[in-house]
Amino acid sequence: MTESINISSGDGGFQVAVEGARILSCTVAASPNLFYDDGKGGGGDRVWIAPEVAYYWPSLDDARRDPVGTAAVPAGVDPGTWTLEDRWAAGVTLRQDVALTDSRDGKAIALTMRRTVAAVGTPHGLPDGVLCTSFAVVNELTATGGDDGAVAAAWDVLQVPPTGTLVCPTTKRVNPRSYYDPFGGRHVVVDDRAVRFLIDAKRRVKMGLRPEHTTGRMGYYRPLTGGESSLIVRVFPVLPGEPYVDIPRDHPAEQRSGGDALQAYNDDLTYGAFGEMEFVAPAVVVGGCKSRHTACVTHVLVGPDDAVRAAGAGLLGCAVEGLG
Repeated sequence: MTESINISSGDGGFQVAVEGARILSCTVAASPNLFYDDGKGGGGDRVWIAPEVAYYWPSLDDARRDPVGTAAVPAGVDPGTWTLEDRWAAGVTLRQDVALTDSRDGKAIALTMRRTVAAVGTPHGLPDGVLCTSFAVVNELTATGGDDGAVAAAWDVLQVPPTGTLVCPTTKRVNPRSYYDPFGGRHVVVDDRAVRFLIDAKRRVKMGLRPEHTTGRMGYYRPLTGGESSLIVRVFPVLPGEPYVDIPRDHPAEQRSGGDALQAYNDDLTYGAFGEMEFVAPAVVVGGCKSRHTACVTHVLVGPDDAVRAAGAGLLGCAVEGLG
């Protein structure tokens, strides 16, 4: 069994596995794990490498023709060969090296990946009855070699259980980009201040928001039992104008910018009963910007429904409302 490290934070704690550099679980007080757990050491929060169209299918034609049947996660990315580089009472730093080849143009890139996970302070002024566990993640990506123009970006993926609503505040009313099947009438709802995305494990959809359209915040709101709810709030940087390289399969093979910073996924039980809250960093480029550090803070709240929603409105800057 892989080594795992338990870290206390605020009113609860989280567990980090060395293999895969995953945050396997997060609890608040006596709550169960509030992240998705596949029962086999998967689930939770991990860092992958974008763009998906470059590294997770044998070719762009395969990605377009049969995205489920031909998809494969590069073993060098996950589970990879992560090692424990540093450990202290409040956190850990993990490290690995990986080499990848872009299936669109055959360009190779060599990378060093570092991931630091550490406890941080909980937000001030939470409503009475709301408990919280907070942590920071720093994903560091450095291009150490390869072919000029090759690109790679840190892609942070947090898997969550159904049923709930991912609230994504926006800078204006936007039309999210679709990656897979059509959204349908229930799973994506847009207003002037946010996009709300239903996670129910019943329809396979993925959406993306451009860096200029997201405020760099998202929150997964999920009713629990006994009148309580949970809310997972992620705060991450967005840098409009930088090269965001994760794009849908129907985009031109030569496109290396204009991608999304925030993404959301809802599975249909093809892979499991989960959804995902994701963010993508700007890319490192061989012959260009060779290193990126991307820091994210996550607050995991549990408490009476009205109080959790009020806290979420303050942290996200928009109303916390469920779909479905």
